[in-house]
Amino acid sequence: MCFLDGEEVKTISVLLDGEESALFIIDHCGPQPVEERGSVDAYLIVYAVDDRKSFEEAVDLLYHLRKELHFVASIILIGNKTDLVRSRCITKEEGKEIAKTYGCKYKETSNVLNHNIDQVLCGIVKQIRLFKAKDNQGGSEHSQDKGCVTKSKLLLNKIFKKDASSKSCENLNVL
Repeated sequence: MCFLDGEEVKTISVLLDGEESALFIIDHCGPQPVEERGSVDAYLIVYAVDDRKSFEEAVDLLYHLRKELHFVASIILIGNKTDLVRSRCITKEEGKEIAKTYGCKYKETSNVLNHNIDQVLCGIVKQIRLFKAKDNQGGSEHSQDKGCVTKSKLLLNKIFKKDASSKSCENLNVL
């Protein structure tokens, strides 16, 4: 563990698809705004499912990242403390709706029970790799150099919502 500009940095190694990746996680707590960092590949925004204020702060942070900083890479919204079922005040549906609104992924975890922690870590790595692969391919689907056939396929896929079920906000294996 080390510190970067007063913030705690944790390093976690993740082995995914036979390739090891190091995640450098900066624990940014509190109401102060997140500053734009050029080297950030993804954001993991965690709130407690039993704490409405933490959820509202997470929503504010999502708004700040997407609408004010225009961060386009991966953001994963995490509803933590799912083991506290009786005191839960944020539903899974509420979390998913916010994730869809801000174009990010959603997962629920319990740090105490170690529930979905490995899936989230692997999901972060997968999302980063997918975004980097997309960038290496020239960016968006709307690239000018695509042929008529490719554009037609993209249009038909959008019309018929091909693979719509696999692109849910909970699937960390797709963009």
